[in-house]
Amino acid sequence: MNIISLVVVLIVVGLLLWLVNNYIPMEARIKNILNIVVVIAVVLWLLRAFGVLGLFPGPLVSIVVALIVVGLLMWLVNSYIPMDARIKQILYIVVIIAVVLWLLSVFGVLSGLPVIRVGNP
Repeated sequence: MNIISLVVVLIVVGLLLWLVNNYIPMEARIKNILNIVVVIAVVLWLLRAFGVLGLFPGPLVSIVVALIVVGLLMWLVNSYIPMDARIKQILYIVVIIAVVLWLLSVFGVLSGLPVIRVGNP
């Protein structure tokens, strides 16, 4: 992909995001979520376009992206969904236990769990 295509895509994405932020009426929280998701998607796309993601093994990148997505979802729940503090604490504990068990299974430490693969088999 040449540099002109990259610049054109970045300009179009920036223009669309600016139009959405200025002319589409929606709650500020939702606009923040949309901005974060678009920026993360553009950064991942740029890293892939420049071949930076190709330097790392595919499954490792998939694991890191999955952890980032889980962290982002937990932050969104914490920031934008009103619920009792005890329920949030229980949710955090369940998610952390699930992620730790998943990571142990992915790296082969726990062999008793069903195999959950990320990326290409």
